Amino acid sequence: MLLLKDECALCGRVVSSSYLRRCSKCGRLYCLQCITFTKEGYVICLNCARREVSPRRLGLKYSPLSRYLLRRGRFTERVVLPISEIEGIISDNLPLNASRDSKWWSNTSGRPWAAVGWHVESVDLNNRTVTFIRVAKPEVKRRKKESQKTEFFKRPLRFPLPKRPMLPSKTRIAKAQARARNIERQRLMTQQQRGKVPKSAYEKRLFKPDAKPSTSD
Repeated sequence: MLLLKDECALCGRVVSSSYLRRCSKCGRLYCLQCITFTKEGYVICLNCARREVSPRRLGLKYSPLSRYLLRRGRFTERVVLPISEIEGIISDNLPLNASRDSKWWSNTSGRPWAAVGWHVESVDLNNRTVTFIRVAKPEVKRRKKESQKTEFFKRPLRFPLPKRPMLPSKTRIAKAQARARNIERQRLMTQQQRGKVPKSAYEKRLFKPDAKPSTSD
């Protein structure tokens, strides 16, 4: 019995035709692991499902690929990407000619990779991979220079402005106050140690101020 086989348009695996389903949106064949079902029960591929869940942002279709190559250009000069991964980056399907004809990957000025300084070095249609090579360094945005001052501000002042006195911080003020309180507390303790020991209220009631109690029985 002859088994018909075909290739999944997303993962690239060659499986039997009985394990392939056609997407109701893009019309391409996908394996059972690369499809899902809508609420109405229609078969839909994962790429089309991703576009329905998170719609494509405003801008060009291949702008995510340009941003991806710009980021990779900071670390490497050569990138090999499967066609399925490129479709995942742009969240959309590539044209059919992209996987059938290598001329579609020509390095013309309108291509997104050529606009950011990358060229397609080689295309392997059998393994469905594309090799990009960096030919120009990514442009680094620099800050704008400060506006040039006028001649009036460039002239030196005859009388320089007086410098404002530097006021102490709140922390220094609090430390100085705490140090002063500690010094005052130490001074009072020293005076009390040098002077006489004060009498208690009980002693003042029992004895006269001038008389002292005898120590003998």
